[in-house]
Amino acid sequence: MNEHARNVIEAIRLKQDVVKAKWLENYVKHDIQSFGVGIPVIREIVKQVEKDEHLSRSSVDIQHAFLNALMRHDYTEPKLAAILFIQLYWKTNSAEDMLNISSTWFDNKWISDWNVCDWLCVRLLTPVLDSEPELAVSIFEAWNKSPNLWKARASLVPFAQSKHIDRHSTTIWHFSSELIKREERFCKTSVGWVLREYSKISPTYVNDFLDQHIEWTTKEVINNATKYIG
Repeated sequence: MNEHARNVIEAIRLKQDVVKAKWLENYVKHDIQSFGVGIPVIREIVKQVEKDEHLSRSSVDIQHAFLNALMRHDYTEPKLAAILFIQLYWKTNSAEDMLNISSTWFDNKWISDWNVCDWLCVRLLTPVLDSEPELAVSIFEAWNKSPNLWKARASLVPFAQSKHIDRHSTTIWHFSSELIKREERFCKTSVGWVLREYSKISPTYVNDFLDQHIEWTTKEVINNATKYIG
């Protein structure tokens, strides 16, 4: 294993909490494995490793090897550590490179639950969508049709917390129309989440979408999408 990744994983393992681990595994489902270590602790571990080893000053190849080693780990917390490292220290590498490595993680099936998928979306992909919308949308369009459930979900979820969600109405409609027709629950729930946020701007938009896609829309999606609609 990559030496830098090993240091992060060992530090996480030393903080293991069996009770919290069981709770998280039951909450997330998808047969995940957890050390029961929270985000604040993982963040401090990542910061300490960066302080000791100056990974952010290393070559792109070294950083990629470090991140891939964390993300391919069987447990959840090293995966979250990889995302946190990019969020905190990805200063010299491009957004396109970050999107490409994220794509690889999905393709290798190293992301296989909603918790890690959505953390990646909110922490990394939404900021790219806000700062480089043309790049992000072009890449997400390919992801939207992916047979990989989590990659497809990640094509839409970043829009939910976008600062400029109102600028993406056409794209959200298009992407949502693809995902709502899929059988997987977590493709459908991504639609409900994004529509819920868009309802703050236009309840009519949300109601029109639900009416036009009623054949594929579940009660769970409707409840989520209309949460803020009186």
